[in-house]
Amino acid sequence: MSVFSTCPDRFHSPSSKYNREFLKDIYGTDDLRPLWVADQDFVCPPPILEHFKEKTEFGVFGYEYRPNSFHAAVEKWFERKYNVAIDPLKVQYSPTIMTSMAMALELFTNPGEGVIIQPPVYMEFKNTVEKSGRTVATNPLVIENERYVMDYLDLEQKASLPYNTAMLLCNPHNPGGRVWSKEELKKVVEICVKYDILLISDEIHADIIYSGHAFNSMLHFEEMYDNLMVCYSPGKVFNIASLSDSMAIIPSDEMRDAFNALRLKYNLGRTNAFARLAMEMGFSQCDQWLSDLLSTLEQNRDTMNHFISFEIPQIKMMIPEGTYLAWLDISSLKMSSKEAIRHFAKYGIGLNPGNDFGENGEGYVRMNFACTPDTINAALVRLQQSV
Repeated sequence: MSVFSTCPDRFHSPSSKYNREFLKDIYGTDDLRPLWVADQDFVCPPPILEHFKEKTEFGVFGYEYRPNSFHAAVEKWFERKYNVAIDPLKVQYSPTIMTSMAMALELFTNPGEGVIIQPPVYMEFKNTVEKSGRTVATNPLVIENERYVMDYLDLEQKASLPYNTAMLLCNPHNPGGRVWSKEELKKVVEICVKYDILLISDEIHADIIYSGHAFNSMLHFEEMYDNLMVCYSPGKVFNIASLSDSMAIIPSDEMRDAFNALRLKYNLGRTNAFARLAMEMGFSQCDQWLSDLLSTLEQNRDTMNHFISFEIPQIKMMIPEGTYLAWLDISSLKMSSKEAIRHFAKYGIGLNPGNDFGENGEGYVRMNFACTPDTINAALVRLQQSV
């Protein structure tokens, strides 16, 4: 039996996704299958769990550091998976990617300045910009050939405005599932270099890429190195979001030194025994597990696309090239995204409303398919019944 054919009952854990109070507040009921928060329902890779067991049996959890074996695993992972050479000793660590983004905005932009985001996009981009006292500048994505593309004319217009000084890029894209091509990213780089825009690239979904597509890190563009921060975490790929550290890779010595000084000021970046262990074991011992995970996720994606195309023509699925998130166009149902998720909840499925990701997300919902094939099949039947 595949490790991806069963999942533990997370209702009996302190899972945010399965929190009954959250579900009642959002959907009006907790009698549903939560398919909203972007984590997996699968257990962590066995090598990680085995080393957790050994660590627990050892029983000592005093202060720890990241040993050379950890740094070697990081370096080899980036080289093997992304074809990127990094100096692991120069990687900056913080509790979350959004922590790193907020720190970079505090350091390298001024209050009130504009930060470009590309909605519909992960809602914390907008929240972090606003909480940092900066102004959101939107460069909305547009749909061509049933997938999102960037509007470069609008991006250049926004970047040319002197009060816009930074850009947050979601690469790969959440919620649309785009895996941006090297040519698409090259155009972003050209605009950012031309107008001296700080580029912060969130690459947390870099490892969830499907057949026919290849991930391209912003670290491939050396011409951007004077004004670039790439953020990464293995929280998505190994399902360790509640304990993983995040990584900030900053090529510029000057920027990295400033970031490190602020990190030290707030005593950020220390690891803990389990985060360090999970990351090292994931990077060094879980390639086969990841291959099997991707096969399962791609099967789930294709099952969804086939079923929706033939059995629920009222809904259109934007086929994700990466991530385990499906972006569903429900505009023909003539209800708002908020109304739609309440409606679907009556049939036992909990989805994200599209307008959480920006105004142009209205008329969409997001569905997480990082769960068992049986769960996906059951959810699709309920979705069909709901329309």
